[in-house]
Amino acid sequence: MVHAVVLAGVVAVMPLVFGGWRRWAVAGAAVVTSFLLPVGAASAAAASVWLMVALWVVVPWTATRCSRISMDRPITMNRAISAELAPIVAALFAAAFAVVAASAFVQSRAGMSLFGIGEPIVELTAVHFSYAGVGAVTLAGVVAVDRVGRLGLLATVAAPPLVAIGFVVSHPLPQVGGAVLMSAGVLTTAALQLREVAVGAAARRVLLTLSGLAPWVPMALAVAWATSMYWDVPALSVPDMARTHGVMNVVFVVAGLLARRAVLEGSNPGSAPTGPTRVIEVQP
Repeated sequence: MVHAVVLAGVVAVMPLVFGGWRRWAVAGAAVVTSFLLPVGAASAAAASVWLMVALWVVVPWTATRCSRISMDRPITMNRAISAELAPIVAALFAAAFAVVAASAFVQSRAGMSLFGIGEPIVELTAVHFSYAGVGAVTLAGVVAVDRVGRLGLLATVAAPPLVAIGFVVSHPLPQVGGAVLMSAGVLTTAALQLREVAVGAAARRVLLTLSGLAPWVPMALAVAWATSMYWDVPALSVPDMARTHGVMNVVFVVAGLLARRAVLEGSNPGSAPTGPTRVIEVQP
């Protein structure tokens, strides 16, 4: 199940956010090859294709995306600066998290245990930075048009590194706090997406409904699991979390990205805008 979720992140989440479907298909084939090989140097070499594709795609994407945002919404020193910076923050963190996800996967297939952290946590790091990182941050950036949305974006970009720090230092404050922060960010995005369900084409409304409803129970399960690492709190096992928390968050991310596909395609290098552009009025 975890392997399947990893692959879906490469061949679905990454191209929906960054474009370049053919390049991500190559990365996906390399991921499958890596899974077919025993953990070690050969498997890590195949996995490194994902990392190379990530760098190849996200570096120019980030430059182009931030340039377009700056031209569309010049950043000025006024009270609307947060609204202007939100999409740039989302783009920069999504790109960084894509590289982290690929790097964690290479580490996993090499059998490396940095900071004493082994499997399944290393492979799950690749999963979380693909979905809670790239996917959730991108969706949070789209809905960050008001103060609530921007707070949700800040929570979403801060949570993945905080959780990672929690694993490294084995301390409940960053690990449990990061899980709570991630839940707050994701559920803010989910709620704001549900607010849009009443308008738009039927297919988009269905996708936004799926995305908006999917994460509520899974995020509660994530907080319970993180808490159970330090206190006697009931929580699911890692395999059960993959089948529940993991699968439903795939639905949250993929359905949400598909609903936003027209806007996202317009922000990818080499793509012409195919949907409406969000307009924010800047007050002097």
